[in-house]
Amino acid sequence: MDYEFSADLWEQACAVVDEVLDIILSELKTQAQKMSENLEIDVRFIRQASARQGLKIVAPDEFDAIVPFKLKGLDLKEVRLKDTDGKVLPGQMRMSVQNPSAKSVLTERFPRLLTLGVFQMDQGTWLINTKLLQEKVFKSLMDKTLSITEDSLKRKGYNVTRGSRPPTMNIKIFSNLQFPIDVDFVPGLYLKDEAVMIPDSVTTHPRSIRMNFPRFGLMKWISKENPRMREQDKDVIWRNCSSSYERYMFDMCLNNRERLYIVTACRIMKAVVKTLRKRQNHAANLLTSYHLKTIAMYCIELLTVPTVAPPGFQLGGVREALGYFLKFLKLVFNKKVMPDFFLGNEYLDKIFPDSYFANEHRKYNLFDKENPVQVKNANHCFSAMEKALDGCYTYEHLNDAVIKCFENRVLRM
Repeated sequence: MDYEFSADLWEQACAVVDEVLDIILSELKTQAQKMSENLEIDVRFIRQASARQGLKIVAPDEFDAIVPFKLKGLDLKEVRLKDTDGKVLPGQMRMSVQNPSAKSVLTERFPRLLTLGVFQMDQGTWLINTKLLQEKVFKSLMDKTLSITEDSLKRKGYNVTRGSRPPTMNIKIFSNLQFPIDVDFVPGLYLKDEAVMIPDSVTTHPRSIRMNFPRFGLMKWISKENPRMREQDKDVIWRNCSSSYERYMFDMCLNNRERLYIVTACRIMKAVVKTLRKRQNHAANLLTSYHLKTIAMYCIELLTVPTVAPPGFQLGGVREALGYFLKFLKLVFNKKVMPDFFLGNEYLDKIFPDSYFANEHRKYNLFDKENPVQVKNANHCFSAMEKALDGCYTYEHLNDAVIKCFENRVLRM
């Protein structure tokens, strides 16, 4: 299988996605204003994930985007979410309305949403019900939008179908390309912009630079039985989105040879995982694209940030980068732990000092969302990855201090 594709094909796919989303989001904005003039959707979507970070393989047939929106006139406060034992759940929160005379404000500004139950009272505080906001508002708006834009899209040569993977709004675009394009776009509640001074030890510039990182809240809810979660909290959960920081982690690789070794290693691992999935390999079936990007970001942090990496350390090439990648993965499977890069990462302040996520000290295991049996079985199937990459990586001369740091500090939950 050819895992590369031409720049021309990439440009064609991007043009298709841009044109289709421009039509859809413009109408979505119009429909949102009809429902509530204070529900403001930004048509300037933010491309993210592999399509944004240079990690796509095989074909440019999947795109992810955040569609920012605002609830104008509401003074919203992020409230830490706790489980039934009183422990704070990392990266998750509730959004409470802080306006004086909140009921009057909601009645005046969002009467339709209030009627739909999007705002609910809990112990004297108005909270946003994420499940109803998604299902009663955004899903409804999307259905109307696709119905209205169907003819205009067809006239331009596009046939668009809608999927359902809440809270993602998923569409499949059929065009003159030889493959359909899947687009997942997630409504993101704009929270704030954060200005972070990136140290000169991290940047590819000769000095520190100030970067702006927008932060969004993504809707989430729990539909299955979870004894650790209060019943009244299951439909009011927001996840703090780290995508703008994630984008920068890969942007800072563009003019840095050692970091590009790691990006290449990540793309190779994606190809290996894709191949092994066809053989029903448990490790490959477990790993998602985000898991692999998480390992890549830890490699970037531990191997290429001078204030974190061993003194004078230099990464020798792609084979060596793959060696570290595999070593890290092997430890992850062995310990059954994949820590979220942006939650509880003790070295994150070396890259994003004084940022929101650098001050988030509670770790979160990404494998907590996976089937425990599958996580356990993955460890027994890891050797197939080494075999598939035989001759492409090296374990010789890897820095033991880096491996120990990942094992004893990063993976310590």
